[in-house]
Amino acid sequence: MKERILLTLLAPLTLSVFLSACGRAPDAHPQPAPKSWNLPVMKAPAGVPLEYTAVGSVVSDQRVDVASRLSGYIREILVQEGDRVRRGQVLARLDAADVEGGIRQAQAGVGAAEAAFRDAQTDLERFQRLFERGSVSDNELRKIRLKHDAAREALNQARAGFDTARAQRDYAEIKSTVDGVVVARAKRAGDLAVPGATILTLESGRALLFETFVAEGQVAAIAVGKPVEVRIDGLTTPLKGTVSRVVPSGDPATRSYQVKIALPETPGLMAGMFGRAAFARGESQAPVVPRQALVERGGLRGVFVVDGEGRAHFRWLRIGREWPDKVEVSAGLTTDERFVAAPVPALRDGDLITAAKDAR
Repeated sequence: MKERILLTLLAPLTLSVFLSACGRAPDAHPQPAPKSWNLPVMKAPAGVPLEYTAVGSVVSDQRVDVASRLSGYIREILVQEGDRVRRGQVLARLDAADVEGGIRQAQAGVGAAEAAFRDAQTDLERFQRLFERGSVSDNELRKIRLKHDAAREALNQARAGFDTARAQRDYAEIKSTVDGVVVARAKRAGDLAVPGATILTLESGRALLFETFVAEGQVAAIAVGKPVEVRIDGLTTPLKGTVSRVVPSGDPATRSYQVKIALPETPGLMAGMFGRAAFARGESQAPVVPRQALVERGGLRGVFVVDGEGRAHFRWLRIGREWPDKVEVSAGLTTDERFVAAPVPALRDGDLITAAKDAR
């Protein structure tokens, strides 16, 4: 009986010791020893140019809206959109029936005025002879002279009207005032042309500008004559432009100011092309890191910074502007810190960078 009681008391104690032994954590794996790497290190340079980019389009500095000085129906338009025209080339003709009628009417007026002037001249000569013989009074001679002067002025007026009527004949043919390209037709043959109403629109291809709008916070740094790099989507090479005009009156809705940039003559450059103008705004003091130095972890990017003992430590970076071969660091690195310029996938925190050479 005593042996049974003793076994009953020892059983739980034995089970407890067994369970305790089974639940004991195994010894932790020892940390691997730091490795040594022969990798280039570098310091992040600063002084990257700051740019303000604005989008815009190529426009012609000589855009001409061709209109008629006469009222009349358009008889024919001799050009189409896209046609190149020369200065003085006839673009359109108006129905000149009214003009010809006005010329004939003015010519008839000149003939009547000339006849009236000849009659007044004859009367004046006759009255002067009579006045010399004392047959007419001084007052009668004065009236004849006034009649003669009035006839002469009427003749001058009639001749001026005739010259004006003949000049209208030239306006019946609408000619180009520039060498350029037809970019729009607002009228067709048979339409009524009135003074001031656009018939055709021409653009000169010799004086092309890049037109853009700049935010009011940036316009103070833009001056006439300042060089600007312009990248046109249709061209492979950036263009070296110059600020030609800065319109001092801003748009109250967009708070932007119009800027026009003179462009060099370039094959393939045409009005209407889209592009971007990069205005220089000094230099940034933020460090710049080559893309090959970046390591991605957890969707974020960073670099291995090398301390004074030559050990590598991974550090997250906040990335600012990016270029094809480099990035700007807005936080996480300073220009006096050294980092691994070309890390290998097996590089870990605490590894020793030995015999490292500075990379440029």
